[in-house]
Amino acid sequence: MRRHWSRLARFLASLALVATLAQVSSRAQVPPVLIPSASADSAITESEAAPLIVPGRTALDSTARTPQQRAAAEYQKGRALELQGFPAAAIMAYTNAVRTFPDQRDAHYRMGSLFLARQQWVPAALSFAEEVKLDPSNRRAGRELGWALANAGDSARSIRQLELLVRQNPKDEPSWQTLGFAYARFGRAADAERALRRALALDPKDADAWRDLGVVLSGSGRIADARTAYRRALAVAPGDETALVNLGNLEARAERWGEALQAYRQAERVDSTQALAYRGQISCLVPLGRESEVGAVYRRWLVAMPEETELRMEAMGHFERAGRHDIAIEIGRDAVRHDPASADAWLALAMAHRTGGELRSAVMSLREAERVLREPLQRNRLRALIGAMRAGAPDSLRAFFRIDSTTYESASR
Repeated sequence: MRRHWSRLARFLASLALVATLAQVSSRAQVPPVLIPSASADSAITESEAAPLIVPGRTALDSTARTPQQRAAAEYQKGRALELQGFPAAAIMAYTNAVRTFPDQRDAHYRMGSLFLARQQWVPAALSFAEEVKLDPSNRRAGRELGWALANAGDSARSIRQLELLVRQNPKDEPSWQTLGFAYARFGRAADAERALRRALALDPKDADAWRDLGVVLSGSGRIADARTAYRRALAVAPGDETALVNLGNLEARAERWGEALQAYRQAERVDSTQALAYRGQISCLVPLGRESEVGAVYRRWLVAMPEETELRMEAMGHFERAGRHDIAIEIGRDAVRHDPASADAWLALAMAHRTGGELRSAVMSLREAERVLREPLQRNRLRALIGAMRAGAPDSLRAFFRIDSTTYESASR
């Protein structure tokens, strides 16, 4: 009996200790911390509540950190996430940093750079503006602010910001180049040329400035000067695909088809996903009557960008006109192999079959498209198309259409 009473006394004592610790915990509760979820693109979630009883040393170390220290830790977390390829989660960490300590340097700049990479110009400009407010001497942030504002279409603020930078430091070549871009972006060709030539006087090896100057000169009708500017850009940066495409466009407008093709093909070699390089080659080959080479360009383009359904339709149309129905069907079937759950892919194949007079196969492909569609309106449109094909079908296909209608109408009930 005495042993039972002793156990009971120890149990009651432990309950008293838990109650005491619970009161302490409730008075000094650590606020929840915002953390990124496992998915980089998911919304912010709160961490789970801290346990009731935590080791005293950990709690004291956590609460003892200053806001500046906590912000620095969030900033470092953002950098790590950015390097690991999780931009959305990195932005959340940087946001936490500046919420915790508003004077945290570089966090706004990092957010602006990530928004720029996504071509989200307005949030990028807002982030860079905050960085400039914290550190007016940060010319890099000031340039990026002007660049983002220009791409967002805010001509007055963009040019005002960049003109301020070059007034403050007339030898800041990147700011002159960015100012030249902004002038050109808003139709001030003469000012753009002056700014870009000032940039090139400071750094003759600035490929971007030579390329932008080529654009300005081309727009002013100074073709020979523009050609020289593009070639100077490519002498500095042979892999500048934009300069290559621009040079190809310049030569194509002058109907110098051979030179244009050479530039476009080089752009394709630099970046196989550069759609303008393929489009430019086709625009040169068609007037030259080199239809077989047009088909080869379409095939390479589709290998590089297999998900482009409109491109597939365009390529199939080319081969149909060239009398190569077999290749058009092959391209349509490849679309379905690439993504069998795509209604657009099945529609492309159906159109190829229909163009070739293969109504049975066309209807079967349309039924597959109907199967994967979810919107009732779209499904009804497909059924209307099948109905129109049935109405114009020859007598030999009446039995097929009757069976098709019976099968799918009963399945849809």
